[in-house]
Amino acid sequence: MKITSKIKHIPLMKNIAGQDGTIFGNFLFRFDYKGHCVVYSMETKDRISEFVLDRPDIPPHSNAVCFGSEYYDKNDEFPLLYTNMYNNFDGKEDRLEGVCLVFRIMRNGNTFTSELVQIIRIGFVENLDMWKSLPDNGDVRPYGNFVTDAENKRLFAFTMRDKEQVTRFFEFALPSLSDGEYDQKLGAKVVTLMPHDIKSTFDISRSYYLQGACCHGGRIFSVEGFDLTEKNTVFIPHMKIVDLTTHEETDINLCDFELNLEPEFVDFYGETLIYGDNRGNVYTFEFI
Repeated sequence: MKITSKIKHIPLMKNIAGQDGTIFGNFLFRFDYKGHCVVYSMETKDRISEFVLDRPDIPPHSNAVCFGSEYYDKNDEFPLLYTNMYNNFDGKEDRLEGVCLVFRIMRNGNTFTSELVQIIRIGFVENLDMWKSLPDNGDVRPYGNFVTDAENKRLFAFTMRDKEQVTRFFEFALPSLSDGEYDQKLGAKVVTLMPHDIKSTFDISRSYYLQGACCHGGRIFSVEGFDLTEKNTVFIPHMKIVDLTTHEETDINLCDFELNLEPEFVDFYGETLIYGDNRGNVYTFEFI
């Protein structure tokens, strides 16, 4: 797919307002910030089910959601689901910065259930040369997004660094389900990723506040920003497309295409990019 700064968007469906989501097979999963998920059929565009993620005591914000490559059981329909905590514990003693929750998703007809099976945690969030950039919680969003490159079994974590005004990416091998140590407090196995686990790292221009993200065809598609209003004309809807080989970025101002609402959802259905805003409007994108 050739990437340019011109797109054509076509209304596809209407679903719940919420955070990010992900697509697998013919199912679209759309999450809110409390772990509630509504499932839609990509074939009929109908709402077919809803469920709440396991462990509501530690609900993920689901700022970025994706499926991985590993299955909990060989007979499972869905691979493991990855969704990040983001800022849900802001104000707590442990803000759970740099945390991604991993769930098993199960289906019986139109009934969906889940089980928390692993937690992935960045072990160097307090390192001001790596993750955070300012002391005393000075970065506005040091929580981090996570996306899987399922095809190549890679995990990318990325965060906004205010000091240098960049967004920094870290590449890791995607942890195996067997990895990690059981944490009594969190009630799950925890994989702590340390600097020696980093496969590569690079910076791009600072994001306009991270929203949803996905990985497809060797690129990360990351949406960002808030509603375009009279008071907000800077942190507005954008999409960054990051080439994971060259680390080059394409920045698309979505307001140029009258997509002025806060972006939340981005994923692919086959080779078609699906985009959703925070009011539940969902579109297909065609890059021209």
